[in-house]
Amino acid sequence: MRDCPKELDFISLFECIPLKKDQNENFLYDESTFIFTNEINRFEVKISPFYNSFSLLVTDLEDDEIFYYSLESVTKVEIVNDNKESKAIRLFIDQGIDRFIMIMDLVFRPKFKVVLKEVSDS
Repeated sequence: MRDCPKELDFISLFECIPLKKDQNENFLYDESTFIFTNEINRFEVKISPFYNSFSLLVTDLEDDEIFYYSLESVTKVEIVNDNKESKAIRLFIDQGIDRFIMIMDLVFRPKFKVVLKEVSDS
């Protein structure tokens, strides 16, 4: 990812310490897994900035799967909201298509929501 928040920013956003694939590796070159909940959902976010990889598993609190997405072409991640009432990020996904880019907004709090948009890259 050419632009990605720092590990501490994600810790603040998700309010948890990540599980790391390699404890000695720098966040940018490692795979980090953040596991957290809101009032009705459990989230598992895996981020590997060097490999442009991002995945999200959402279950209800009884572990029934609601949503799963695995992306290998995320070029940028932005934290949109990080406060007690609202937690949200924005992913920029480059699918190699000239003129267009996919933007995915993920809202974790107050209620889980996904918004996917295709926009002009100009």
